[in-house]
Amino acid sequence: MTDPQEPDEPDRRVSLVVAAAVYGSILVAACSWLSARDRGDQIAFLAIGERGPWLGCAAGLVVGWLGARAFALSTGRSKHLRATEDAARLVFTGIDHRVVLAFVLFAVIAEELFFRLAVQDAFGLPGAVAAYALLHTCTVGVGALPFAVAHAVVLGLLVQHGFGLLGCTTAHAIMNHLTLRRILCT
Repeated sequence: MTDPQEPDEPDRRVSLVVAAAVYGSILVAACSWLSARDRGDQIAFLAIGERGPWLGCAAGLVVGWLGARAFALSTGRSKHLRATEDAARLVFTGIDHRVVLAFVLFAVIAEELFFRLAVQDAFGLPGAVAAYALLHTCTVGVGALPFAVAHAVVLGLLVQHGFGLLGCTTAHAIMNHLTLRRILCT
């Protein structure tokens, strides 16, 4: 018999499929928006960044690890972030780790193409930060606003300072993966 507070396997799968559809829509929106503005070439230009793949990956690894640590410390002080972790635990507990990793990678690529490329290209860093913070606050709650703003600023600065989509996507993926591993191991 299952715990009444834990969703069963089909509910978890439905949640992941719906979330993947949302991220797929975000990915299509980013590419469509860039294409409609004749900015599709920005994907290739910003993919690696001016600093190259090694520095982009290295910066992403460091920023992602620091982000995961900061989130873990913030969670201890915020009931809103703890509630977010509890929700993630309910969805991802019992899901094959390869599916979790694939989901993290797909979600991060979609978000970074949308926020760091399409939105930041159109509205600059302040616009990208505002859009990212608004979306995350609407989905997670206002208690996550300070962390969402800081996260968006740091990821936007990685792109702005030449570390490219590779750097910010690496940072976001590392942070999300380490955070989910921590959540699922506790």
